[in-house]
Amino acid sequence: MDDFQNISQNLVKSLSLQYEPVGVALYKETDPLPAEVPFTQKEYKSYCHALVAAGEGEVLFLKKEQMGCKLGTSVLGFEENMEAYLDDGILEKYGVGLFESEEASAETILKSAYLEKGETRAALIAPLSSFKQEPQVLIFTANSEQVMWLLYALNYEKGGRMDLPQSGGALGGCADITALPLLEGIFNITFLGLGCRLKSSVDPCDLLLGAPGNQLELIHNHILDMAKPIAMLRKQSAPS
Repeated sequence: MDDFQNISQNLVKSLSLQYEPVGVALYKETDPLPAEVPFTQKEYKSYCHALVAAGEGEVLFLKKEQMGCKLGTSVLGFEENMEAYLDDGILEKYGVGLFESEEASAETILKSAYLEKGETRAALIAPLSSFKQEPQVLIFTANSEQVMWLLYALNYEKGGRMDLPQSGGALGGCADITALPLLEGIFNITFLGLGCRLKSSVDPCDLLLGAPGNQLELIHNHILDMAKPIAMLRKQSAPS
């Protein structure tokens, strides 16, 4: 595989990405921490906020206290006692008017994907180009056309219908495109939810796509394979 800097540059150029692809590596309590990366001395509104910041070039090594969204840190396995945070999230989503009832809110929050609680102690969230080893998860912040090409790349060899499970308007960045790829080895997209968009301030037209890190070479190769159709659509879309 080419080095991660070249791969990232190729993907950004080929798809005209505004945000660099981001790698995520989660460290358990028993894992050695990377000596060359110091903990970031800054706080973020949420995990989603950190993903966007990394796409803009920041290298972030974060503890749970530095990500303000407790639902997100619960999903990612940081919280030993996460039940109270889930209860608060259920009431918050219902109270703000996203669901008709607490039951509907609970159905959304409680049936999402979760990593093992209390096992995660740190998260490296950084531009793909900064990685020396393959990240556990790849995250793309992209518009709908760019996401289309990424999905084509991921489906290039097998074809067929794609199942893209959605958490239902909550936990998009943490559950749908991070926990799910880690737990099930699948790629997925998220439209995000109200809280995700308020905290990350992504463009209204942007989506996020997550894939297991071991699918990076596949994505890269097939985006390059599709240079002709990508150029065809770009030419059609260019102002005359």
